[in-house]
Amino acid sequence: MVARVLNMNITRRFYSLLAVFLLIFSLWTSAARAETVSSLDATQSAAIAIANDYLNSFTHLQGDFIQVAPDGQLSEGSFFFRRPLRAHFNYNEPKRLIVIADGFWIGIVNNRMKTTDRYPIGSTPYWALLKDKVDLSTDMRILAIERDAEHILVSIEDQTGQAAGTLTLIFKKSNQATSNLGDNTFQLFQWLVTDAQGLTTSVEVKNLVTGHQARNDLFTLRQYDR
Repeated sequence: MVARVLNMNITRRFYSLLAVFLLIFSLWTSAARAETVSSLDATQSAAIAIANDYLNSFTHLQGDFIQVAPDGQLSEGSFFFRRPLRAHFNYNEPKRLIVIADGFWIGIVNNRMKTTDRYPIGSTPYWALLKDKVDLSTDMRILAIERDAEHILVSIEDQTGQAAGTLTLIFKKSNQATSNLGDNTFQLFQWLVTDAQGLTTSVEVKNLVTGHQARNDLFTLRQYDR
């Protein structure tokens, strides 16, 4: 399963094929929801520890992303994370969207329509990744864990029921000769968000940089007057 996800090149030539895969993955996630992992074996515990160590290894993270929507629509842009609870996603043209987490809210700013929609950050699965201290096994309900020599896949959902949907994190073994992420041998490669309706959005990240502090105004959510 992991290899099938990660071997797909998210390009315009292949995104229609990927959309079909996302539908299949959505069905797999729905089935997995009913079978949460009640106890972790040694391999699974080690995989969770690697994921936690990586996510706690940085306060600032930035890079580029490629997003595939449930309908196969492709979007690209750049992103910035700042722990705790701050994020900024800037979508390239023609979308003109900005998604900002300001510590309390996640807002979707549509510069074309001049609208801002706000949601409590706790109602999204991202809050567990942006906490000051990340512990996936404590904060989230583990749905599935898979690992091979090159990849780790962790599928989670909010155990309180406040955040709808599921989040699957995919980590890929990094090349230590070129990685700037310290001693971590795995780094975040992709995540998939499946909403309450079973629709899955895929986000692949690349060109990751840690330690560079982004401008404060990137995490300020401004409201358009309606």
